[in-house]
Amino acid sequence: MVECRMAAPPNPPDLVQAIAAMLTGHDEQTALLREIVEQGRAQRHEHHHQPPAPGCPEFLATQPPLFHKADEPLEADSWLRTIESKFTLHPYNDGDKAGLAAQQLRGPARTWWENHVAMFPADTRFTWAQFKEAFRAHHILAGVIRRKLTEFLALKQGNNSVLQYSQAFNILSQYAGYHVDTDEKKHVCFR
Repeated sequence: MVECRMAAPPNPPDLVQAIAAMLTGHDEQTALLREIVEQGRAQRHEHHHQPPAPGCPEFLATQPPLFHKADEPLEADSWLRTIESKFTLHPYNDGDKAGLAAQQLRGPARTWWENHVAMFPADTRFTWAQFKEAFRAHHILAGVIRRKLTEFLALKQGNNSVLQYSQAFNILSQYAGYHVDTDEKKHVCFR
């Protein structure tokens, strides 16, 4: 008869050895994950990240508003006007203004801008005029601006006080362009 002997099982590792083996594996996984994340950041940086424009700390000190999306098209126009007013507080180069404004875009607005930028060669630098034109074309319907101009041209004091009329005039004159581009024209329209 053949005697069957089983080999004795290996001694189980002690608790210290088991924890050390587990931590070594965990450290390797963590290092691999870090490397993957860094590669992703580097790729996004190369393809989609524009470095902060010169003058960024000064601009941010003016507390410019963020823009996510506009429920009303005129909110987008108001944001644009506010950003433009911030540019008067420091001597920014025209080419830097678009970059500074783009830094204030978030969510859907940021996605729109990144998609817009992606349509141009990677080294394209946008002027403020180009930014405004693209921003308005996407966020502010031309029909809304025409409607506001029509409201401005039809504005009458009626039963409103002079103060109420003046406030409405000032708000709507933002959309009147060449109708109010001089003090004389403003006075004529106001009367």
